Amino acid sequence: MTFENRITHIDQQQQQINQLRPLDCDALHQLREYYRIGLTYSSNAMEGNTLTESETKGCP
Repeated sequence: MTFENRITHIDQQQQQINQLRPLDCDALHQLREYYRIGLTYSSNAMEGNTLTESETKGCP
């Protein structure tokens, strides 16, 4: 894939993302929770913590 093709592909993907904006409040909340738990889990795992992602999340 040439550089120009990659740029065109990226532009097309950006247009698809922009069509989904703005996200509704529920979607934003889900994204925040997903990244909050995921980043906490990853950070803890790098430091040697053996908790699973579900255990990091805490409650069901």
